[in-house]
Amino acid sequence: MTDETGGPPIPEEVPPQAPEEVPKHAGEEVPRQAPEEVPKHLAEAEPPASVADLAAFDAEAAERQAEAALASGGEELPHHDLLGFYDRLRSRVLDTVERRAGKLPEDVIIALLLVPDIFILLVRLTLDREVPRRARILIGGALAYFISPIDLLPELILGPIGYLDDLVVAVAVVSQVFTGDLEPYARKHWTGRQDLRVVLHDISSAARTLLGPAVHDRLKRLLARQGIALDDSQPPKGSGPPA
Repeated sequence: MTDETGGPPIPEEVPPQAPEEVPKHAGEEVPRQAPEEVPKHLAEAEPPASVADLAAFDAEAAERQAEAALASGGEELPHHDLLGFYDRLRSRVLDTVERRAGKLPEDVIIALLLVPDIFILLVRLTLDREVPRRARILIGGALAYFISPIDLLPELILGPIGYLDDLVVAVAVVSQVFTGDLEPYARKHWTGRQDLRVVLHDISSAARTLLGPAVHDRLKRLLARQGIALDDSQPPKGSGPPA
């Protein structure tokens, strides 16, 4: 519009625009997906590691390293130091159970106390030349998984609690390999107080609780790729006479 007095032009009045309609959901806080529940005994790092170390843990890389160890058949095992590793393992487990008594669930404590017994069983089986070679290769892979500090539950961060997945791996291998005609080999070398079949059944059945759903499922898939079944729904096999 032009001003008739010759003054500067007067801008036309622009009708006010209605505010842009905002979708109802745009101003609302989008609920975050709840993180997958982790068992409390797996959520605490063992000093000198920290919670930050646990948060930064690369699970994918650890799975690749763990699977490589399992597939190795134990070819590069330090046979000269397996007994030394057992002594250190047993000492660390007992120290953890003593320090965290009353804080760890009973089933976790029972499982931890079985870790040294299962480890030394693997050592004796892999050194027994009467055990068929194919069985010794699988046992060697389970031992390599045990010794590797980086796996699905890293001992470097979690301390001895990190041996729970190693325990489940060993139990899965022994359960699958040492059946039928081969079972006497496992019984001969077993020195635990409980019947071996009961131990294998109980740990397999408790695997999901011990490891948490995410690690349990990841480990089950890892084992399956190596032809090893984690039978965590098996019925009791019966205790039989003490081994």
